[in-house]
Amino acid sequence: MVSESYHFESGAVVYEPFLGCCKVVASTQETILGVEQWFYQLQPSQGSAVVKVSARQMAARGIRPLMTTDQMELALQGANQAPALAQETYAQRLRRWTEQLRSGEHHGALGMLREFNTLLSDGARLSPKENEMHETVQRTTLQEIAAVMQISPGKASVRLSEALGLVKGRQEKKK
Repeated sequence: MVSESYHFESGAVVYEPFLGCCKVVASTQETILGVEQWFYQLQPSQGSAVVKVSARQMAARGIRPLMTTDQMELALQGANQAPALAQETYAQRLRRWTEQLRSGEHHGALGMLREFNTLLSDGARLSPKENEMHETVQRTTLQEIAAVMQISPGKASVRLSEALGLVKGRQEKKK
């Protein structure tokens, strides 16, 4: 887990691995059972719900600032490296993926997507829960790519597909 704790101002956009890009709409201090605590209110980019998260739980949930453009470019460039796959049960793999996503590391979601694609290309049978996690993480990763690179969701999808080796990349097309 990333040890750095972040302070977010209202209006900031953050990344939550399972919700995607969220706007910080407020931070409040509340007393619960006699203990004062800070909470962030996050509004996911899709929908109108607001999620209240304890400031102490932000890092544990993998909530972090959006990547910079340079960080995103590096993450996308490294996304096509073949991962080393372990022999695991579905439950072990889901737990490891969840820990990876909640680590707050910028490459966590892309690494999980890369591994998922390798498993599928090797003919692995995945559980419905694994497929659901894949769809969620792919959606949230596309949101971050689009927001950081300031491109449309369609172009973000192309960039992700190129990075994962699902389509020929830009350099290969130019040859």
